Amino acid sequence: MTSYRGRTAWLSTKHQKHALIAPSLEQHAGIHVETIEVDTDQLGTFTGERPRAGTQLETAIAKAKLGLELTGETLGVASEGSIGPDPQNPFLVSNIETLVLVDLERDLVIHESHRSFEIVAKSHHVGPESELNEFLESIDFPNQGVIARVENRPDLEIVKGIQSHKQLERVIELLSSADRTVLLETDFRAHQSPSRRKNIEVAAKKLAIRLAENCPKCQIPGFGRIEFKTGLECQSCGLANSDALAAEILSCVACDYTQPGKVIAESLSPERCGWCNP
Repeated sequence: MTSYRGRTAWLSTKHQKHALIAPSLEQHAGIHVETIEVDTDQLGTFTGERPRAGTQLETAIAKAKLGLELTGETLGVASEGSIGPDPQNPFLVSNIETLVLVDLERDLVIHESHRSFEIVAKSHHVGPESELNEFLESIDFPNQGVIARVENRPDLEIVKGIQSHKQLERVIELLSSADRTVLLETDFRAHQSPSRRKNIEVAAKKLAIRLAENCPKCQIPGFGRIEFKTGLECQSCGLANSDALAAEILSCVACDYTQPGKVIAESLSPERCGWCNP
């Protein structure tokens, strides 16, 4: 049983993530979650007014610590997402969600991530007389929110959280003119993006399950996969592919204990071989 069972963790959020994260932490790790509203936009925004200074993990940790500074508590939770060209396949758009639990008492950070290609991420240029129905239907508007901006005009307001046709029409009329069009984009903030909310829920479940696992050596919670063993030979040519994933490596977040995890593959098929199929 995890030593976090019965504890309260404080979730730092501005965008209504409690219902996405709290149920899994309660069910799988016995952690009660309270929300502290924090201006997490100061650490970076999807729309780029404030670029994210650190990595995704560093930003999630910083979010959790902001909430703990405000509450004076020692156990914090936060999430950070990224949406864009996939790191492994830049021809596809992916959503990577990272969740952290920060334990100031033990000086620990326990984190999990979920990578998904199931994300609504589209944009569309429009003017006052443009046809919008096809674009709006493709993103499931108004369930999926929209932002509107004029490209290369930082002096003009970026309008976020558009979720009605009347509001959208007013914004387009306000921002567009004879010599400029409006760029509509899906709003990626958690409370505006149903597809992203699903991915946050998956990441929360992964973190909760990890928090329920204690290290076999020191009994600290958070035991799980930290990296992969790589290197597989091709079934056809027999040559080594050094980057191919072979097995999981499980490790403790506090001590040096590691053990082998799930075997992913023992060899590589020719279609995935960098020599047979470069």
